[in-house]
Amino acid sequence: MRKLLLSLLLFVVFLMAACGSSEDTSGSNDSEGNSGDTGEVTNEGSGEVTIGLSNSTQDIDFFVALKQGVEQGAVQQGFNLISVNANNDSAKQIADIEDLVQQGVDAILVNPQDAEAIVPAIEVANAANIPVIAIDRGATAGELLAFLETDNVEMGSKAADYIAEKLKDRYGDYVGKVVELQGLQGSTAARDRGEGFNKQMEEKYPNIEIVARQPADFNQEKALNVMTNILQANPEIDAVFGHNDDNAVGAANAIEQSGRFKPADDDEHIFVIGIDGNRQAIQGIENGSIDATISQVPISMGEMAVEYVKEYLAGNDVEPHTFTRNFLVTKENVETEDLWAKELK
Repeated sequence: MRKLLLSLLLFVVFLMAACGSSEDTSGSNDSEGNSGDTGEVTNEGSGEVTIGLSNSTQDIDFFVALKQGVEQGAVQQGFNLISVNANNDSAKQIADIEDLVQQGVDAILVNPQDAEAIVPAIEVANAANIPVIAIDRGATAGELLAFLETDNVEMGSKAADYIAEKLKDRYGDYVGKVVELQGLQGSTAARDRGEGFNKQMEEKYPNIEIVARQPADFNQEKALNVMTNILQANPEIDAVFGHNDDNAVGAANAIEQSGRFKPADDDEHIFVIGIDGNRQAIQGIENGSIDATISQVPISMGEMAVEYVKEYLAGNDVEPHTFTRNFLVTKENVETEDLWAKELK
């Protein structure tokens, strides 16, 4: 009788332990993505595939649009999406990606804060056999399934051509004084845009002088401060190239606040061109404070990255390096082009 009671007691204990174990397992992988508070589940699909997005920041329209594209792509493919924001902090981005690996996502999409600093995080994902796709910014090492970007060298070159032609219209030759506001040091985008711009200037327009070249970190407030100082030191400036639209908008604000703004048909007008095609740049083109931007297509880029995940999981080959579209936006075509800035939610 004692043996029977002992057996029954052990059986009840076993059942209680099993139930508790089942509850803990489900709680650590809940559909709301609350485990460890590592990110937000921005949309839920079939539950069969979960992808992670590690964005460098959400302080810039371009990266908000990039996230929107990934979200839309996840909905289209029926994928779950866990989205995390590094807030411009490389150490946080590494920790975020390590958390995504621990959660067992099926793929990771990343917009690196820094091309070199992101490498350990990519290698952690590589060790777990989780494919990694870089978007807009690349990495110096680690294995990427794919890298989607705009041709930053080409965009820098286009900016040089735009400025050069405007100066030729003004002076009858490729001459003038130009400022370059550089992007975030350590990012592939800033490196390549600067390379394209300066190579084009040196080889095609050697008589155009770069009177100032300073980092503004893709940050509008920093660009305002940097450009204000440059304006004080340089009474003659013909044009400004901002590595992104926040740099360009900051420069335009500095020109206005310094009392140096002149309309486009004035010989003292300072031409301003940026890169991205964000909302403020488009508004600036419409009101005349900015002359041009070279637009990218971040929403389409995000959707395409999710499409690549789908193809990979289906066993299909994925293009390892893809350049997406870029195009010049000016007063002449700002109303007729399809602009992501007008699609941004």
